[in-house]
Amino acid sequence: MITFTITSGTPTLEELTVLEIALAQHERPIEEATAIKSTWSKPQLRQPLPRKP
Repeated sequence: MITFTITSGTPTLEELTVLEIALAQHERPIEEATAIKSTWSKPQLRQPLPRKP
């Protein structure tokens, strides 16, 4: 495995080719969309209405 460190300046042609290969092989994790439930239909905690006698 070849490692390069580019701290300043322009990279050489060899460094650019190695970076392109490394980026092509890099796998990004696939993030699954999470289902967000709406709070609109949830029951609210409240007291029952007063009844007339």
